[in-house]
Amino acid sequence: MNIVSATVYHYSLELARPLVLPQQTLMNREGLVLHLISDQGYEGFGEIAPLPGFSSETLDEACDQALVLRYQLCDLEVPESIKTLNGHLDRWIENLDLKPSVCFAVESAVLGLLAAARNVSIGQLIPQQSHRQVRIAGLLSGSNDEIAVQTRDLLDKGFRELKMKVAGDPDDAIRKVKIVNDAAYGKALLHIDVNRAWDFDTAVAFGKEIGCGAVNYIEEPFKDIRRIPEFFDETMIPVALDESIQHLTVDDIRLISGVDFLVLKPTILGGIEKTKAIIDQAQSCALSTTISSSFESSLGISTLADLAGTSSHSTIAAGLDTLKWFKEDILNEPVQTENGTIAVSQKAISKKDINFNLLRKLE
Repeated sequence: MNIVSATVYHYSLELARPLVLPQQTLMNREGLVLHLISDQGYEGFGEIAPLPGFSSETLDEACDQALVLRYQLCDLEVPESIKTLNGHLDRWIENLDLKPSVCFAVESAVLGLLAAARNVSIGQLIPQQSHRQVRIAGLLSGSNDEIAVQTRDLLDKGFRELKMKVAGDPDDAIRKVKIVNDAAYGKALLHIDVNRAWDFDTAVAFGKEIGCGAVNYIEEPFKDIRRIPEFFDETMIPVALDESIQHLTVDDIRLISGVDFLVLKPTILGGIEKTKAIIDQAQSCALSTTISSSFESSLGISTLADLAGTSSHSTIAAGLDTLKWFKEDILNEPVQTENGTIAVSQKAISKKDINFNLLRKLE
């Protein structure tokens, strides 16, 4: 199979609620869509959605690379071996020096070509254990009253794991944790994400106040990862790494006492194959992993769910409950949640699944 056409589209999707990031607040989510066509007429799609303040590249930088790729990818043969995700895919694209979000899109699109040729989904294409549903953690945000209502609503919808970002005032964070636990009444696990916003002393004070039984783990409580063992000794709360994974190997991480969980964002880490390698390495070190969103549209979320569905190693729900931020979506039928899960697609995404009215072709 050879690639004969590569097209890049821009999107700007209106959000249903503000997306508050460390350095800015978004009312629209911007990104790109890569559309590949093979010489046999099969199609593959990938989403390029660097997240401001978290991704190492900007959207403009990703766009510049994607436009060059239109010519670099054409006439390339797509080898069957790349579906194994054991290094063949990385070697196939290594000379392109892709930025992380662009790599995720290219890998999604070329795997999509192979999946379309077999009339299966990307998750079914990858020769691993494939699940039909993926558990996801319900994402909480807003005021104290809103969080209490959201907690009860998510429990009613079948969610048994919840996630909440608490990067602001630690006293307010303590109140929110107690509100969630009171509303959940032991029926759901709570994950806390601080995004490295606190200093060490603040994180320790927070952990001691809420107690180790209040949360399943705390994600990136502070910047200095060297102090994680000390934090764990003081609070007995396990730590999850997210942003720090970009700069560490699994061998580095396994030596850090107190780190039990890895939160993996393929858009930021550099694609599907690299993420899969981290999952496999983490399993050998008894580290639990989970796939998480960088606020992609349903196009990206569908691929992330495919990847999450191939792993039998995750003991925590995937962080894919972000589509409720979107007022409009790239897929004509956006990914839906039911009973705290996402149903993994049973077919590759095709042209008829895409809402081209929301896309602008880049020349």
